[in-house]
Amino acid sequence: MQLNGLTGIIYKIGIWTIRLFYTNLLWIVFTLLGLGVFGFMPATVSLFAVLRQWIIKKDDFPIFKSFLYYYRKEFIKSNLFGLLFLVVGFIIRVDIIFLKESSTLFLQILSGVMLCIGILFFIILLYFFPVYVHFNISFVQHIKYAFIIGVSQVASTIMMMLGLAIVFSLYWYISGLIPLFFMSLFCLNLMWFGYRSFVKIEYLQQQA
Repeated sequence: MQLNGLTGIIYKIGIWTIRLFYTNLLWIVFTLLGLGVFGFMPATVSLFAVLRQWIIKKDDFPIFKSFLYYYRKEFIKSNLFGLLFLVVGFIIRVDIIFLKESSTLFLQILSGVMLCIGILFFIILLYFFPVYVHFNISFVQHIKYAFIIGVSQVASTIMMMLGLAIVFSLYWYISGLIPLFFMSLFCLNLMWFGYRSFVKIEYLQQQA
């Protein structure tokens, strides 16, 4: 049955609300199953993979089984990425803090360089999960693709950041939403604009 107009909009909002609540619950459960530290990355990858299915209009699939499948499949690889990001992020943060305290001109300039590197690292993090679940590529290429797409698709990157700010503000003023949609709404924002970037790039490649 095809619903149009206001009824169709309300129906879609209801469907997405249920989806986000359920996948957020799965994310919490599977993160805890991995004792938090080891469960965060595979659970997040699984969440992005399920959200991607819905965004590309693929609705007829078992949600729990799909979540479990990606969790098992990507457990080790995703945790390796998590360790890499943790180490690199720690190094960048320590360097920025150290260099900001310096009074010499050279180190002040170096502090600005490290700040730029930190921004690029943040952009890679924004696109990493959408790239991870969308492209079947090698370990290193995940980082490469996330970087190239992030800096080339400026509009989508800005929209991702604005979306994160809006979601964070929503949680700030309506804290009751946090246990219901905390991770799923953040991830939906990133996957939605990430997928739009992929489609745009594929279209431009076909036109070239």
